[in-house]
Amino acid sequence: MHIKLCKRDGGARARDRPACTACHGAAMTGVSPAVPGLLGLPRDYLVGQLGAWQTGLRQAFAPDCMAHVAKRLAPADVAAVSSWLAAQPLPADAHPAPPTREPLPLKCGLSPQRSGGAR
Repeated sequence: MHIKLCKRDGGARARDRPACTACHGAAMTGVSPAVPGLLGLPRDYLVGQLGAWQTGLRQAFAPDCMAHVAKRLAPADVAAVSSWLAAQPLPADAHPAPPTREPLPLKCGLSPQRSGGAR
């Protein structure tokens, strides 16, 4: 389950939640200039950040796409995704992917160039 949540075709469309790779890049090392990488972060940090988005303690520029995603994760999903991401090795080239004009799957306030889809 956790691997499917992060991989390209693993977003749960029924829950309105894209896969991690849809925004954080195919290697999940982020996308320049503003989408952070997910690999190399401790499990507890990831759990804490997702929980902070779920409760509204953490916010990003509107529209807050990460809050949208986090609020659709069940507690078991947060634990599984965080554990899986923390266990993944960093690729040899851990730099963020270069910017792209391809829109994000959700409207997201983090970058005007990649402002996202129709939501």
